[in-house]
Amino acid sequence: MILDKGIARIFRKVNAATDGHMPEYVRVPLHEGWYGELSFETAPARPTDSREEVRTDARVRVLQNRQINNHDVVELHPTGGTMTLYEVTRAFHGADDDSGELITDLNLEVIEP
Repeated sequence: MILDKGIARIFRKVNAATDGHMPEYVRVPLHEGWYGELSFETAPARPTDSREEVRTDARVRVLQNRQINNHDVVELHPTGGTMTLYEVTRAFHGADDDSGELITDLNLEVIEP
């Protein structure tokens, strides 16, 4: 897969508050690079009672970075478009089926302003 849709900047949310104070999160840079868009469906084909329903607003692929986890923050800067802010709801670390290149696939949910 060609990673040519734009630049993805990924951050870890870290609590910078002193002891005993309300959490104050800052973003620590974790990864930056080109991304590719993956196809996805917005509703599961066969929902079940014990299944956790998670909203997916976008799916992207970046070069592998095993430090990326759920709840990390992603800025997608598409070429010729507007930046959108997302939260990672699922990260898959593996290899591309066609090329064998190490990749990380991210399921993303839009962060409401």
